[in-house]
Amino acid sequence: MALLTLLPLPLAWAWKALIALPVIASLAHALWAVVLSRAPWSVVEALWSETGWTLTTASGRVLRATLSPSTYVGVRIVILRFRTGLLRRRSLLLTADNIDPEQLRRLRARLRLAGRGAVRPVPNAGAV
Repeated sequence: MALLTLLPLPLAWAWKALIALPVIASLAHALWAVVLSRAPWSVVEALWSETGWTLTTASGRVLRATLSPSTYVGVRIVILRFRTGLLRRRSLLLTADNIDPEQLRRLRARLRLAGRGAVRPVPNAGAV
């Protein structure tokens, strides 16, 4: 979408290409780190226990984390947002493709029930 806004601008194509480079780099980084989980700091596993969340990164590092209120709970997708330090945030994207559908349903239900301040459920998100 951001790249489409460049088309009508009265700039030379060289300037448009220069402006588009950071947008494309950001997209590539997001795909590599969050969607494909290929970056060493990408979260590949999240475990919840009575004591809180434990994350495992692609490099094998284990981190203690707290679930952020910016966690998104939709019908077909859950984006778990974690805080692992003062300024450190991590994300884990969950769909029926990368988690058992029954586990995803239970997680969504648990997050919605526990979300009275820790997680904001989004009503009818993703509903068709």
